[in-house]
Amino acid sequence: MPRLSRIAGALASFLVAAPSAWAQSDASPQPVAELPAVTVTARKREESAQTVPISMTVLDGQTAAAVSAPSDSNAGLARSAPNVAFADSGGQFGNLFVIRGVGSFAPLSSDDTSAVMYLGEVPRSVYGTPPALLDIDRVEIMRGPQGTLFGRNTQAGAINVVPRLPTFKREFSATAEAGTHGHRLGELIANTPLSDTLAARLAVRYSNLDGAVPNVAAGGSDGRVQVGAMRGSLLWLPGDRTTVAFTGFYDRRESDAPRFVWLQNPQFPQSAVNPAGNIRWRDAGASLRIEHEFDRVRLTSLTSYQDDRSFQPFDLTDGLIYAAMTGQPQALFNVPYADYVGIHFREKTFQQELRLSSLEEGGFTWTAGVNYFRSRFTNDTQAVASPAAFNFQAQNGTQDNRIATDSIALFGEGTLALTDRLKATLGLRYTHESKDADYLFTGNGNPATVPFSSHSLNLSDRFLTGRAGLSYDWTPDTMTYATVSRGAVSAGYPVVQVNGVYGKAEPPYPTSTSWTYEAGFKSMWLDRRLGVNGSVFYNDVKNGHLIVFDPAQLFFGSASLDYQSKGAELEAVASLSRHLKLSASAGYTHAELVDVPSGSSTGAKSGNRVPNMPKFNASLGVQYDAPMRVGAARGRLKAALAWQYVGRRAADVKESFDLPGYGVVNARLGWQQGSWELYGFAWNLFDKQYLVAGQAWGPGVSSVRVGQPRVVGMGATMRF
Repeated sequence: MPRLSRIAGALASFLVAAPSAWAQSDASPQPVAELPAVTVTARKREESAQTVPISMTVLDGQTAAAVSAPSDSNAGLARSAPNVAFADSGGQFGNLFVIRGVGSFAPLSSDDTSAVMYLGEVPRSVYGTPPALLDIDRVEIMRGPQGTLFGRNTQAGAINVVPRLPTFKREFSATAEAGTHGHRLGELIANTPLSDTLAARLAVRYSNLDGAVPNVAAGGSDGRVQVGAMRGSLLWLPGDRTTVAFTGFYDRRESDAPRFVWLQNPQFPQSAVNPAGNIRWRDAGASLRIEHEFDRVRLTSLTSYQDDRSFQPFDLTDGLIYAAMTGQPQALFNVPYADYVGIHFREKTFQQELRLSSLEEGGFTWTAGVNYFRSRFTNDTQAVASPAAFNFQAQNGTQDNRIATDSIALFGEGTLALTDRLKATLGLRYTHESKDADYLFTGNGNPATVPFSSHSLNLSDRFLTGRAGLSYDWTPDTMTYATVSRGAVSAGYPVVQVNGVYGKAEPPYPTSTSWTYEAGFKSMWLDRRLGVNGSVFYNDVKNGHLIVFDPAQLFFGSASLDYQSKGAELEAVASLSRHLKLSASAGYTHAELVDVPSGSSTGAKSGNRVPNMPKFNASLGVQYDAPMRVGAARGRLKAALAWQYVGRRAADVKESFDLPGYGVVNARLGWQQGSWELYGFAWNLFDKQYLVAGQAWGPGVSSVRVGQPRVVGMGATMRF
């Protein structure tokens, strides 16, 4: 910490002193600028973030790019928001978060998540690729249940990535980067009007990061991440009151970052899987948004379709871990494809939402609508386990699993001005879901499994979610609020069979429900040059979908447990000068299990911490952007420094061991002149080796997942 303080202080001193030391400008001193207004759509209509009675973090596109490496975007977002954690335990799920201690570190199905990620209000699958933070306007991270307006399974909160829409101005930019660990990035963004009423925008990116974890079985290094992303959009204005926006995207990602790295290894970190687990994702989709303003209301139609595919080749027996567990030589477990699983996931989703909203601010503002969601998920898995994989004999065989989900919801929320300063908000959402699961298992002759089993199952679920609250405007710049919210995560069936291999049907996991109580404030000070927001909360969760890692079957199994969390978050942003901006945040969450039955098979006990949720997290950011003249050259100096801290976390519900806290520093320094910008950057500047997930295999044998190493490089952007 002292080292970071010295570096941050030195950079801030440099930024403040730089204009007077380098610049030769005849401009007169300018007054300190007030903070710009931030517009959000957290309640499905445009309004100032400071007037929304929701605890939320808003990152503009520039800030999101500064805090999130292209190969690790979701982790960077989580570290930038108080009381938000990214569940990075590997596997095919790329969009799993825990907010305020609510959520899990591995999903049971494609919609088994308490915090949903959206791209332009369209939900992304938990098994999909993380949305590329490419050409985005902002990211809205909303804490607390958002089930009224955002819908299903937002028990902990919602994260909405808002991309830039086309404009009627021609622009083009091209970016290239190169750095250590094989980092390469290329990016193109183009925007052009096609007519007086039609405009188009295209954004394309490719990035690569080589691995840094030596693989002693297959050779080389594991941890490579390749990301390809493309998004195109059209904006059509057929009339003064009608807007039509069409967006299509294609995301491709490959990663062989090892899921299980032996923690007690004297040569840590090393991997010993052969073949390496090179997971491949391919997501594609499109959305159509139509808005029309009538005299008093706005009609919005949002239609979307997505097709998400992923494949995970997986060596069941890491030689280092199994040698440590059994005392046998590594060579026994390093036979390629002797103990192997190939997992194919695919999900097709369709969503249609229609809603009406009041047009003008006034005594009563409201939004109401109907939402239909359809998902068709398939899991085709082939597995073989040799006698060396003594604890995975039940993996032998083929799984063909199909899960169909149909969900329809009616929702509405309104805010009534009781006085000039006091407002009351009430929202409700009724959801009805039906789920059908078809499981087929075919053995490969191993006596540990049945030769064949088939089960067809179904369930229906219905639940109410919503919130009620009061807010009071003490001044035009200071507001306090208090809310009570009801959250839920729907019941369902797991995508992986655990019981079918023994000829038994898979039991469904139950609906999880919660009550959340929150009080907070939002304020602006010093002529709107300082913004300070804060909140306190309490969550009471029943049948929370937590996960237990079972090393005997290499499965993340269901653990429906009750838990509670309480805490607070504080955020501040300050305009120290017209060119210097400082931001800071801190979060505290105490989350623990309650009412756990004595002798629970999960190994959990009442009072144990909810896994993967740090008690403390914090961030600090400095941004500087100012005109400058160096000799005869006129341009702009741009600099950014971001520090992100994640505290100690329990690895699992049994508290088998703790993952230590860590801090990551990202930095960027650039010079812009005319249409060119040259910059240097560093991700994880001090090369902190940190752990993001862990599992206990047995006494004295644990595995972890390792975070990304330091990457230092140079980049250039050309705009015209």
